[in-house]
Amino acid sequence: MSEHIPFNRPHMTGKELYYIAEAHFNGKLAGDGPYTRRCHHWLEKLSGCRKALLTHSCTAALEMQALLLDIQPGDEVIMPSYTFVSTANAVVLRGGVPVFVDIREDTLNIDESLIEEAVTPRTRAIAPVHYAGVGCEMDVIMDIAQRHGLKVVEDAAQGFMSTYKGRALGSIGHLGAYSFHETKNVISGEGGALLVNDPDLVQRAEIIREKGTDRSRFFRGKWINTPGRRRDLPICRASSLPLFCGRSWKKPAKLLKTVWPAGGVIMRCWSLWSGKESCAGRRFRPIAAITRICTIFCLRRTLTGSRC
Repeated sequence: MSEHIPFNRPHMTGKELYYIAEAHFNGKLAGDGPYTRRCHHWLEKLSGCRKALLTHSCTAALEMQALLLDIQPGDEVIMPSYTFVSTANAVVLRGGVPVFVDIREDTLNIDESLIEEAVTPRTRAIAPVHYAGVGCEMDVIMDIAQRHGLKVVEDAAQGFMSTYKGRALGSIGHLGAYSFHETKNVISGEGGALLVNDPDLVQRAEIIREKGTDRSRFFRGKWINTPGRRRDLPICRASSLPLFCGRSWKKPAKLLKTVWPAGGVIMRCWSLWSGKESCAGRRFRPIAAITRICTIFCLRRTLTGSRC
């Protein structure tokens, strides 16, 4: 009986189980924790892209590319005839039409000499696939795209840490996608990343990744747009200020004043009345509950453009 030869063997460097245990210990398993941030920064530094965003698969990153390009029914995207189904599915799911171009015999990548004749008035983008980590002829592809006003979205699922003339695959076009499936060189079980190289697409990419919200900007303390005005509110912290215990009242009071001017005064008066410079102790709990309710009420009115 012949020995079974597996398609791949997932590689471990030795500390994976330790990192998994640390994530469990920190209670942060749903993403966007310390490890996610470290990966984002590392990918951006490694590839030179404007923004890297981890996804649950390369397929998800490809589908985000189609959303960012605003592919509409009937729009055409040129891609190689030899690729994984996700490259085409991402376009078809938006109602677009994949236009297949034959591949080169030497690299199995899209034949760049056949791309231009496939361009029509309905063409929106070119999707080169870097098969087996071998880079497509990106100089030619980018030149064609520029002359015809097209976007270039790289499928670099197999091209992580590979380069084309010194540039990381996935960082040359307007958008790129990596795969960290267990069959790849760097793995996370299932996983992927979207690389955003066009600065005009960064904010929208974050919003799409956050299910249509600007939560990433919110947690960074960015400006929050409201009807008729703009306010820079540290709301995520301010809404929980009255629950701070055992800490100085000064910092919570300062933050609370941004949404409720009277709140800081009340916290200061309560501190003096209780004879302590902190909000620890049982006597603070009743007013803490009242303050929290008032804070949330004022936050809601602030976001709707009303005065508190």
